Amino acid sequence: MGSRTSSPSAAIPPHGQDKFVQVQGGFACALDLVKHIRAKYGEYFGITVAGYPEGHPDVIGNDGVATLQAYQNELAYLKSKVDAGADLIVTQLFYDTDIYLKFVNDCRQVGIHCPIVPGIMPINNYKGFIRMTGFCKTKIPAEITAALEPIKDNEEAVRNYGIHLGTEMCKKILANGIKTLHLYTLNMEKSALAILMNLGLIEEAKVSRSLPWRRPTNVFRVKEDVRPIFWANRPKSYISRTMGWDQYPRGRWGDSRSAAYGTLTDYQFMRPRARDKKLHEEWVVRLNSVEDVNEKFKKFCLGKLRSSPWSELDGIQPETRIINEQLGRINLKGFLTINSQPAVNGERSDSSSVGWGGPGGYVYQKAYLEFFCSPEKLNTLVEKCKGFPNLTYMAVNKEGDRWISNVGESDVNAVTWGVFPAKEIIQPTVVDPASFLVWKDEAFEIWSRGWACLYPEGDPSQKLLQEIQSSFFLVSLVDNDYMKSDLYGVFDDI
Repeated sequence: MGSRTSSPSAAIPPHGQDKFVQVQGGFACALDLVKHIRAKYGEYFGITVAGYPEGHPDVIGNDGVATLQAYQNELAYLKSKVDAGADLIVTQLFYDTDIYLKFVNDCRQVGIHCPIVPGIMPINNYKGFIRMTGFCKTKIPAEITAALEPIKDNEEAVRNYGIHLGTEMCKKILANGIKTLHLYTLNMEKSALAILMNLGLIEEAKVSRSLPWRRPTNVFRVKEDVRPIFWANRPKSYISRTMGWDQYPRGRWGDSRSAAYGTLTDYQFMRPRARDKKLHEEWVVRLNSVEDVNEKFKKFCLGKLRSSPWSELDGIQPETRIINEQLGRINLKGFLTINSQPAVNGERSDSSSVGWGGPGGYVYQKAYLEFFCSPEKLNTLVEKCKGFPNLTYMAVNKEGDRWISNVGESDVNAVTWGVFPAKEIIQPTVVDPASFLVWKDEAFEIWSRGWACLYPEGDPSQKLLQEIQSSFFLVSLVDNDYMKSDLYGVFDDI
């Protein structure tokens, strides 16, 4: 299915150049492109163009305001784009709703009658907000500056204020007869969803996932619907390590031994500044013993920490809350969990905690755990697994020269699947030994490049983490009885 919507925007200079320079025979501006699309394709495409309530950044002076003449020229140019065939205008971001409403009225006065959709950019973090408004020369009302100044170093407070502000802006806009909103997400959709829920435009229970993991926007991966569970909390890393594949698994995982995962690079361990700051705040504490490490993992599983070196996501996920008490207990015993899912037997696919795939279906999961533990605890666990015939496990050390398992090297275990009307069974998440061995390098490396590196060189806490990294095993544990799961029973009396 092809796109029939085009959004010609301002000419952007190539990297390293200050100004856009038209190439011979090329387009000079968005107007040229609108004219070309209409001349060559007629009405086949719907065309959206940009509008600037405060004037284009290039015409805004040092005083933060465009002259009246420059503003009127902008309106005339916008009208020429609409007259050339544009169907819709989406505005540049703004934070003063009165400026937007005046812009709409000014457009109507000069004969622009197409919809003018407000571009709302929720404030997700202070530095990003300052950077974007500076780049766009956007006016920041004094009351917004006053509200942000005392909380600018508190990312969660800034995000909550951004949701509140975005909600109030949208309420005012809708109250003035505007019927459409455009929210800029910048790949951070949670604030946008919160605003829409505050406005009553969507219900939280109806925000469904198409798969248990978030689909990438890459058009070449649009049909991908199967992944190993190991990267569940590190989806960006998984995408980067599989971007070189010619084909992406669909329907069944197949033989992953033939798949060439990308090697580990610095990219997999890069973090946004805000997340890095959160890790410093929550994880860089004095560690006197392994028990102190256990306590950190426990607190994360109980939702008392918002970050984890092993996760790119924000806090624990909804389904983890179903089992967080069990996770807390086994972490205190020295089984340091980094990935998990509860057993699910025929839950409705629109469940707010475990649902995916849209309404009308039923979803299933095998209970799954992934954790680090000492060799002594692993030996005890393996012995106890003999009394739990439905459990399958894989364990490997950092060097990869010690492998302990009760599954075959080519066995692929579907741990999540769904049944939907008029569809084949979908099994989007699997456990397989070959991918596990690839993942273990990354999982072990996080001990040093994700956590220990946050301490000063030679710090005793850093040395403790390095000792754990070199001596512990990474373990994957599946309870194949999803109807009567007793995965946590194997940890009793350990």
